[in-house]
Amino acid sequence: MSLRAFKTVIALVIGGFLIAAVYISVLVVQRQGALRQIAVYNPAWEASQASSEFIRLEHRLAEFARPASGVDKDEVALRYDILAGRVKQLNEGDFQALLQRDPEHQAMLRRLELALEGMDPLIQNLDQPGNLQKVIDGLKPFDGALAQIASTVLIYGSETVQKDQQELIRLHWLFSGIAASLVLIGIALIVLLDRHNRLLGRAHQELHVLAHQDALTGLPNRVVLRNQLEHALAGLKPNGRTIAVSYLDLDHFKDVNDSFGHETGDELLKAVAERLRNCIPASEGHVRNLISRFGGDEFAILQTGIRKPGESAALASKIVEALRAPFTVNGQEIFIGTSIGIALPQGHVTPSQILKHADMALYHAKADGRGTFRFFEPHMDVQLQARRALEVDLRKAATNGDFELFYQPQINIDDNEIGGYEALLRWHHPERGLVPPAEFIPVIEDTGLIVPLGDWILEQACREAARWPRNIHVAVNLSPVQFRNRGLVQSVSRALVASGLSPNRLELEITESVLLQDNEVTVSMLHQLRQLGVRIAMDDFGTGYSSLSYLRSFPFDKIKIDQSFVREMSQRADCLAIVQSVANLGSSLGMPTVAEGIETEEQLRQIQAAGCTDAQGYYFGRPRPARDLVHTLAALRQEARVA
Repeated sequence: MSLRAFKTVIALVIGGFLIAAVYISVLVVQRQGALRQIAVYNPAWEASQASSEFIRLEHRLAEFARPASGVDKDEVALRYDILAGRVKQLNEGDFQALLQRDPEHQAMLRRLELALEGMDPLIQNLDQPGNLQKVIDGLKPFDGALAQIASTVLIYGSETVQKDQQELIRLHWLFSGIAASLVLIGIALIVLLDRHNRLLGRAHQELHVLAHQDALTGLPNRVVLRNQLEHALAGLKPNGRTIAVSYLDLDHFKDVNDSFGHETGDELLKAVAERLRNCIPASEGHVRNLISRFGGDEFAILQTGIRKPGESAALASKIVEALRAPFTVNGQEIFIGTSIGIALPQGHVTPSQILKHADMALYHAKADGRGTFRFFEPHMDVQLQARRALEVDLRKAATNGDFELFYQPQINIDDNEIGGYEALLRWHHPERGLVPPAEFIPVIEDTGLIVPLGDWILEQACREAARWPRNIHVAVNLSPVQFRNRGLVQSVSRALVASGLSPNRLELEITESVLLQDNEVTVSMLHQLRQLGVRIAMDDFGTGYSSLSYLRSFPFDKIKIDQSFVREMSQRADCLAIVQSVANLGSSLGMPTVAEGIETEEQLRQIQAAGCTDAQGYYFGRPRPARDLVHTLAALRQEARVA
């Protein structure tokens, strides 16, 4: 828009303001006259009508007493009904606000209404001896009362109108002042247009910078990197120096945002950018390095002028080591780390393809345990396509009902009986058959399908357990992703209510990774689950870093010893010592201990001697669907002998 056009728009706006101000002034004057008429007419009219009806009723009663008057009982009853209606109207609605200033009038109106209600039988039987006189005597105490009320209301209405008129006058001058101010503002806007034009050129320059620079970290953004990458690829020569793209993101960055808030997350990203600047030189001989932030916790590094992949590997190792050191942000010591995917040109590739290759390599670096780097290899593309196909099949399976729960028995060693079952998810693929859980469970968690699927698992396990003997519980594993959803407590409560299962028969198993993500919030959620009456078990105990501290932060109902210790008890003395220590710890804390992975009678004897209270494993039976379960250990052994 040109300067002249902009001034025209401003002038039109000011003209509109002036027209609006005139209209408001006229409208206020019109409202003054309307308010005066309405305010005087309505409440005072209602009171005066009630007073007139009172007089008319008294007159009809007097006429009725004279036989030759021609006034019959029905006409008196009509006047009575009209008066009763008027009085009731005065005792209800907005008219009461007018009488609050005079409690005596308000009380009198209430008494009159009650008196009229009491006269109704007399009016209906007015021709009976004595009833006429009773009505006349009942009305006498109220002679002139309604006229006094009408006078009071009229005075009150006049005062109100006067106040409203004064308020409207004040509003009139207020609106006029606002309109004048708007005119002055419009003039000031026109004066400021010149400065606006001078600043416009400078703003264009700043926008150009912002379009090519990340606002948070000050690093070049993805636009710059893609442009540089395109030029670098176009300038490559056969058997000459090459380029490499390193794509990285921060490990556990989401946990930082969830635990400390996005403000701390932003400060951490700034600190990461600064550390990257410090550890990555802009140039080293013929090599040039460009650091870019792609968005979120994703960064990319373009290296040009390298001779061999080892130079990119050395830089990646340097970055991994630099970001492994703790960060201090807003007084918090934070550990994150990073995973890196590296791609080099292989034949003729476009910028989009090489960035895609780096992203694939990054995915494999994270799948290999994080805190490392991987180079892109062609087979990664095949694996990625297979994973995407698996994701599609999983989403179809959730819709088509291809999932089923199997149950593995947990044996109470002292009672030598089945104490409960652990619910295990199984997937019946229409083409591949039964898919191993280790293959699809991580994908379900990564895609977020575990949240709706976890709700189904809870509901199905509770529904099926409700049909078992009352002394047998069901254990359901919970994922860290379900705790981040914040709706877990409601999901558990819904499953219990829908199934009718007693809460103390539901056992929820969590791993230490759940408590890693946000200790305070997670512990609070665990306490809410405990308040529902369910039991909480620590699964895979001993495989994390802070098992003992977690037992202190939340009083678990059960400890499950990881099967990796149980399987090697016979070969490794340290594993046996760990099992004995955990069993003793559980005993001292009053927590049952379950040894997982029992496959032989020797292992059963060892964990029994170690002090474990419960056992679980293939020795007692493989997982099976609910329809095939037997609920006694004797029946299980009988089946094993027959098999």
